[in-house]
Amino acid sequence: MAIFFPKYEDILNLRVKPEEGELYVLEFLKSNLDDSFEIYFNPFLNGDRPDVIIMKEGQGVLIIEVKDYNLESYELDERKNWKVKNISQPIKSPLSQVMQYKENLFNLHIENLLAKKILDVRHFNIVNCAVYFHNATKEGLENFLIKPFIKDKKYSTFLKYNITLIGRDDLINTTFEEILKKTFLISQNPSIYFDKDTYDSFKRFLNPPYHSKEQVKNVIQYNQKQLEIIYGGNDKKEQRIKGVVGSGKTTVLAARAVQAHIRTKGVVLILTYNITLKNYIKDKISCVREDFSWDNFVILNYHLFIKTELNNIGIEINPPRKKEENEENYDEYVENYFEENYYSNIKLFQENKETLRKYDAIFIDEIQDYKRPWMDIIKNNFLANGGEYVLFGDVKQNIYNNKIEKKDVSTNVRGVTELKNSFRSDFKIKDIIVKFQNDFFKDKYEIDDSKEFNNQTELDLTTEQKGTIIYIYLPNADSIISLYNIIHENAINKGIHANDITILGNTRTLLQKFDAYYRYKSNEKTNTMFETHEMVYRYSLNFITKEKNVEWVNSFLKLMNLEQDYQRKKAFDQISRLLTLQDLEEEYKEQFVEKIKQYCKNYKIDYTEFSKLIEKYKSDIEQFKKDLMGNNLDFIRTNKKINFQMNSGTVKISTIHSFKGWESETLFLIIEKKYSKTGISFDELLYTGITRSRTNLFVINYGNNEYNDKLKELMSKTKENTNA
Repeated sequence: MAIFFPKYEDILNLRVKPEEGELYVLEFLKSNLDDSFEIYFNPFLNGDRPDVIIMKEGQGVLIIEVKDYNLESYELDERKNWKVKNISQPIKSPLSQVMQYKENLFNLHIENLLAKKILDVRHFNIVNCAVYFHNATKEGLENFLIKPFIKDKKYSTFLKYNITLIGRDDLINTTFEEILKKTFLISQNPSIYFDKDTYDSFKRFLNPPYHSKEQVKNVIQYNQKQLEIIYGGNDKKEQRIKGVVGSGKTTVLAARAVQAHIRTKGVVLILTYNITLKNYIKDKISCVREDFSWDNFVILNYHLFIKTELNNIGIEINPPRKKEENEENYDEYVENYFEENYYSNIKLFQENKETLRKYDAIFIDEIQDYKRPWMDIIKNNFLANGGEYVLFGDVKQNIYNNKIEKKDVSTNVRGVTELKNSFRSDFKIKDIIVKFQNDFFKDKYEIDDSKEFNNQTELDLTTEQKGTIIYIYLPNADSIISLYNIIHENAINKGIHANDITILGNTRTLLQKFDAYYRYKSNEKTNTMFETHEMVYRYSLNFITKEKNVEWVNSFLKLMNLEQDYQRKKAFDQISRLLTLQDLEEEYKEQFVEKIKQYCKNYKIDYTEFSKLIEKYKSDIEQFKKDLMGNNLDFIRTNKKINFQMNSGTVKISTIHSFKGWESETLFLIIEKKYSKTGISFDELLYTGITRSRTNLFVINYGNNEYNDKLKELMSKTKENTNA
């Protein structure tokens, strides 16, 4: 018999019983599959809730969405959109729903799976999708979903390679065996793509390990105020927590969340604004010395959570209209479209409240970044009766200009509990933080009391403070070369480990450029929260096929002697690196000409011939690069953020926005010209960047004249600081 998670007997005794169709599928799988198959029923995948997942080691994964629909009650329009008959109510296509689960496994859940898919798109085939219609036959499905669109070759191809449609009469041993063969779960040979490491990654995610208190060696010493919050869930179901920088807000959140699970025995929802904080919060939870199962915690940012929940209940998120030629402010239109129709649409969630999952406790970090309708949607529609609802945040990091009332963020919780003691009280960075508040925020927010911030009854001006504060103004220098030299002069050459260094900036464009320069100049790896140039090139090359007959690509393959299909992965990897190096050589020739020659030699390519091809196809390659700018690469960026790990052993590079909530021992903060994006507050953005430093702060101003005098004056107020 197949191995069930949870056990088959426990499934039958669940509080929410399986639907008729789900139970029918489970009974069939129980009777017909052996113990080489693993069956996961309603696995809770950090918010995603597919009905059934079948996995077989060495073969692959099959997601089955189960529907008890009577097809006579539904209709499809010419665009294959599903609607309930008579009332023409739109619902999400079950085909789209199951495909979303698959895409989320690659884009959000399984670490390194998206990177493998980018390197070789055939990795996408390790997960397959099926939809089982309990009240339909195979013939009925063909009449409803296939025959009306038989002339649509694109749709037919999509179904053939992406979705298996299963009627009740398909659930017989011989037919289902053919389905398992089609989806690669039965094969004479093991899959070279679903290897042991990939299987183990899926296994850990589908069946997460148990956290034992014995795993935690270093017990956190909480202060009295922190303990009151952590163990106050019985008395204070609703709380708003705010605290000074370094007061341990996230540490307290993690401990309170664990205690909430222990009290309620239920699932705890933890929401952020910044998706990169998922692993940070998970690390903090892992430091709590208690026994618990990881599948009792859902950690997501607001936007992904909303998308996930709408997909779970079958509500389609329709795309906005396409951009009109020469249309200005289209990005703003798109943002407003999704905000009004989904993220802030209180009515949408009220209408579907009964079908939404309820959580016994909800914690929201970075509450200053949340719009008020988001808070109301979460509290009124996802919180169980009597559940805990706790908000954490710092209004002075309100970079998105959300509504302020009486110098504080507007929330749906009355009162505030404050954490006033900072664990950075003997560091120079603390002085900068307090002085920044007084210089920039005194008329806008409540300023932290310096004595309370220092955890002292009076200031001790004789105590030597730890850390380094340096301000550098570079009005005309090349930003990339200068930044690289500054880091090596002030950090690498002085023995600061790369793992303790983070580089933050306003814009992704500058940081991507610096990332490539740093890696090829230093021969060191980096850890970024955005896509690298090689990843972009590599992803785009996947869509270049022989049928397209792209002459410049074919010429490169010939030069590299890698023209066979089985060699394309290797060839595209090499082309991606060479294109990145060629970009660097074009701008910094003296520094990278020898480097690109060395790579050509490693790839057994004649550098002269390579240069000739670059020149011959210059316009084609430039067009290829230009076309990349129109690609939506948000899924790659989100994947990089959600799998970000602080202790990677390498230099970290990120925008200030993406690094919110994290801290770094040594921080290089790049100040570019004033950020002009609509809705962004530059003072709060700058403050957020400065407060990411734990010990050493290097502020590098690239020609922002407006803020040069302000920052020079700010830095001069700090004892023993350096200006350059």
